[in-house]
Amino acid sequence: MATENPNKKKDDTQNSLIPDIVVVKRVLEGQTDMFEILMRRHNELLYRTIRSYINIEADVEDTLQDTYVKAFQKLYQFKNEALFSTWLIRIGINEALQRKRKSKKHETVDITTENGTLQIADLSFMNPENKSIYKDSKSFIEKAVDALPHKYKIVYMLKEVEGMEISEISQGLDLTKSNVKVRLHRARNMMKDYILHATDTRDIFEFGNSKCDRVVENVMYRIRDLKVNK
Repeated sequence: MATENPNKKKDDTQNSLIPDIVVVKRVLEGQTDMFEILMRRHNELLYRTIRSYINIEADVEDTLQDTYVKAFQKLYQFKNEALFSTWLIRIGINEALQRKRKSKKHETVDITTENGTLQIADLSFMNPENKSIYKDSKSFIEKAVDALPHKYKIVYMLKEVEGMEISEISQGLDLTKSNVKVRLHRARNMMKDYILHATDTRDIFEFGNSKCDRVVENVMYRIRDLKVNK
């Protein structure tokens, strides 16, 4: 039976303490393997960002990988004037929009609204069994988020799911803080209060374990023979 390597745990702990800008500097100096730290650190945030624009899972993962490859090639352009996550989000959004423009598969979900409010069943009329099913299902929340128009969906995803600050979202989406707040307020209204409390939204659109490992492995393979632009 294989035993766990204690040195690996120690290395992982040490790596988690290295600031993004230091990791970037080391990658630019030729330590390509260090790029994996950045991917694992920001995988879920980037996945949720791209997932706000694209609903087809295979396309989301492809776009995620393309984003990392593009980020690796343009790493020299990161000047630490904003958070690395903000810089990465911008690349991810551009890649997602390009993929959407190239394909007609991604259509905005049409929903019936009244006074700007998402129309869904009222939980107060459901029996206790159905209420329990709805409250325990993360997919219910994910479907509701997917129904939001993209400009509200990305703001909701970054703030409510990812927990980013308004100022970070403002920088990442190139919007004013007031515009971000307006869109967030609009998204919340469309979601309705009982949807927001149906489950722990921090757990939705998770990107860990095998998905995370698969993307990291594929990207590291793709950038193995690439040179960082300078």
